[in-house]
Amino acid sequence: MEIPIFEMLSKYVAKGRASFHTPGHKNRAGLLDSLQFLTYDLTELPDTSSLFSAGSADAIEQAERMAADVFGSELTLFSTGGCTLCIQTMLLLSKCQGKRVLFARNSHISAVHTAALLGICPVWIWPSGKNYQITCSDIEKALTSYPDVRTVFITSPDYYGNIADVRSIASLCRRKGALLIVDNAHGSHLGAFGMHPLSLGADMTADSCHKTLPVLTGGAMLHIKNLHKHGIDRSTAKAAMMMFGSTSPSFPVLASLDIARDWWWRAGIQAYQLLAESVEQLANKALKNEIGVLRGKLNDPTRLTLDIGTVGADGVTAAEFFREKGCEPEYSDSRFIVFIITPFNTPNELSRLGEAINQFPIALRRGRFLKRSQSLPNYVDNTPPETVLSPRDALLLPCETVNTDSAAGRIAARAVCPCPPGIAAVVPGEKISRDTAEMLNLHGFKRLTVVKTS
Repeated sequence: MEIPIFEMLSKYVAKGRASFHTPGHKNRAGLLDSLQFLTYDLTELPDTSSLFSAGSADAIEQAERMAADVFGSELTLFSTGGCTLCIQTMLLLSKCQGKRVLFARNSHISAVHTAALLGICPVWIWPSGKNYQITCSDIEKALTSYPDVRTVFITSPDYYGNIADVRSIASLCRRKGALLIVDNAHGSHLGAFGMHPLSLGADMTADSCHKTLPVLTGGAMLHIKNLHKHGIDRSTAKAAMMMFGSTSPSFPVLASLDIARDWWWRAGIQAYQLLAESVEQLANKALKNEIGVLRGKLNDPTRLTLDIGTVGADGVTAAEFFREKGCEPEYSDSRFIVFIITPFNTPNELSRLGEAINQFPIALRRGRFLKRSQSLPNYVDNTPPETVLSPRDALLLPCETVNTDSAAGRIAARAVCPCPPGIAAVVPGEKISRDTAEMLNLHGFKRLTVVKTS
């Protein structure tokens, strides 16, 4: 009898590629070895406690309090439901149900779905900053137009490693009396560089720890500050998380979060600071080979994002070249290739990636990576789409799938997010314009899900 999923994983592992993608442990963090055994795959018992209990002074509460001390929050909650569960909890705790909330347009799909579930009225902000990151000016303009808004939701860093000016945004939100919550899924490690949004003034952050720390997939942390100001306590926060979370959490994932906290306190900060030096060397090697790199004061020092578009190449095809050289990237699109590098990548793997970067120009000269389309249109500067229905109504109403070239004038029932730049062209409830339909068609979206008209 075939076992397709197990066989799929076995075939991939046998390729022996270096992992420049999630999870952050790179399949080798020795401190997690013991969790591979079924011995620790337990359930909630009198001796193991419950993830969503509050005030019980059990091992989970002790571990969460220790994590709060290490990561600089007033309250930290563990999640085995990934960053999605943390985002859901943040939005519920912000008490914004039925109210307007400012959302950066590059918000994760889970934020869109949570807005629908909670009946939130999103006010979308199109990022105007470098590399499509949100700016303080973007938010100030929106808060001026919507003075009743009391919650601002941003994503920082984004998938490419671009970071918002969280300090300035947090200061603005305080002056306006608004709560700042940050999807920090890709930035659990940024405290090593004084760049974690919590230390820069954010009220809550959702950290997808498994992406960059030695945590099993699905492990995340919700960090909260200013508890008294926002009327939140441990019991309230646990109850909010239980609204969305499974009552059967993975104890190996919980244990890995605790192990990662201990590692971060003992060695993680220094390990990431050393790693940044290695990534800088790789970035310089790319630049020497005339490959663009996203880097600067507002970029993750350990995220290597190659801008293949600067040499007129197609990123998706170029990513295959790196795979052939034994380097598996996290992501690629028509312009960028993203490599997630952590302290658990070996020196040999970094050397392998560096050699692949050096060999890239030779393959380029042979015409291997010519772009299929030199200039795909984007929609970042377009007039925001017309909102016809709330996201909740659009997601829950009967829907159908239609050809993109006939979708103009229809109401979107699902979010559509071309990359680059990773910003939703439409979200549920918005009318699809003719220009947007044509652009999506060019980006390869041949079918769209829309609300049924009858």
